[in-house]
Amino acid sequence: MRKRSLSNLIGTVILISATLIGGVLVYNYFQKSLTTMENMGQGVNIIANSQTISSNSQIIYIKITNDMQSQIKITGIYGIYQNGTQENITLSSNNIVPDVINKYINPGESISFVVYTSSSLQSIFLQYNDTQSNTIMSTQPVNLK
Repeated sequence: MRKRSLSNLIGTVILISATLIGGVLVYNYFQKSLTTMENMGQGVNIIANSQTISSNSQIIYIKITNDMQSQIKITGIYGIYQNGTQENITLSSNNIVPDVINKYINPGESISFVVYTSSSLQSIFLQYNDTQSNTIMSTQPVNLK
C-alpha cells in the first residue's frame, strides 16, 4: 500500500508562494527606483554653450530654468572631462559670475551665468536641492562641444 504524503504538497505550495511574493517585492523595489531615476532632474532645464578662450581654457554660458512646481536651491555645478572624471567646478574655480551657489530659483524663473573652466571639459550638469521634498537632484549632462 502506498502512502500519500500531504506534507510534500503543502511544502511545494509554500515554496512556490514564497518565490512569487519575493519576486513581486523585488519587482516593486526596482520599479520605484527606476521611476525615481527617470524623473530625476526633469523639471530643471539647463542650456550651456562654450567658447574657447585659449588652448587650455574656455568660457561657458549657462542658463538654468526651473520648470518644477517648487523652489530649488543650486548646490553645485559639475563638469565631466574627456576621460570621464567629474569635478565640482564651483569649488575648483571661483570664477562664476554672478555667484549662483546656494541661490534659490522660484518656479518658472531662469538664471544665467558664466563659468571659466579648462578646455578639456566635455559636459556639465547641475546639482540642486528640491526645497519641497528636501531632495538633492541632478540634471542630465549637457554636452559642450
